[in-house]
Amino acid sequence: MKFRIALLVFCLTFVTAEAEAAVKVVPSKNAITVASIAGSGDQILDFTLNSAEILITGTVESGLTNLVTSPTLGGSDGFITAFDKNKLRIWDLRVGTVNDDIATAVTRDKSGNIWIAGATSKPSESSTTIIDSSALNLDSITVEPASAPTNSLNRLTIWKVSSTGQLAATYSYDLDKTIFPSAISFDGSNFKISGEIAKGLVAEQFAITLDQSGTFSGLTTGKKPKPKAPGIETIKAGSNNLKSFISKTTIIDIPSWRAKKPTPVIVKYTKSGKALAANSFVGKVKKILWQQGIGAVVLIDTNLDYELHVLTNMA
Repeated sequence: MKFRIALLVFCLTFVTAEAEAAVKVVPSKNAITVASIAGSGDQILDFTLNSAEILITGTVESGLTNLVTSPTLGGSDGFITAFDKNKLRIWDLRVGTVNDDIATAVTRDKSGNIWIAGATSKPSESSTTIIDSSALNLDSITVEPASAPTNSLNRLTIWKVSSTGQLAATYSYDLDKTIFPSAISFDGSNFKISGEIAKGLVAEQFAITLDQSGTFSGLTTGKKPKPKAPGIETIKAGSNNLKSFISKTTIIDIPSWRAKKPTPVIVKYTKSGKALAANSFVGKVKKILWQQGIGAVVLIDTNLDYELHVLTNMA
């Protein structure tokens, strides 16, 4: 009888320990976020990372004092800010002109230089009106030089920044349409920039190549693809995998979870399918990168602001 009681106590203890060790879906908190006035133009738009730091890029107009401390250039400015893995700012830099500028995408090259894609406006071109001196000017009207109208944000701009935050070069490509680059990538030799261009109500997809000396080539345009329904994204995380998806009911190997409504989640699994960690989010997952020693870094669109979450439990 004593043996049975002891065995029962052992089994209950084992089950309780297993239950306590079970993975739960934890709401992600303490994001690096933008606290700005609606419509101000302040926004985080992209990021990249390595083992030492997280680089955040976006546009600042009226605030972002937790992200950007460098002096204003004029209008809205692009910015790049470096954080360490503990989300402490290392340095920041504004990029742009005295007019409105936006920074929308970022990547690195093999040397560690940072390349930021964005847009600004072509400088206004002044044209002088020629007056026929033979004509009578009975009312003594003075004609001022006229400025030719320009579109807003019609100059694709790429800023090259050193790994320590100094502006090294600026390259530009002019169009007769408004441009919004949404991605920049490096293939080891050249950069590919893609996004949208628009004139009036007509918007198209674009792609263009930039070499490391700053020469643009191969501009292509085409119809915007239809948006795809979100599926399961798998990100390699060392010997494990991260799976990002919209959970509508239950999650494999997390029996305690049952979504009350469709919820974005990220789960860390072993290759055998055992759940090791899980986080949920409010908003849409826009981008995920994983780095040994940092964990998963996730960009979330909350419809009001973009937030950057650093998930150390995914390291």
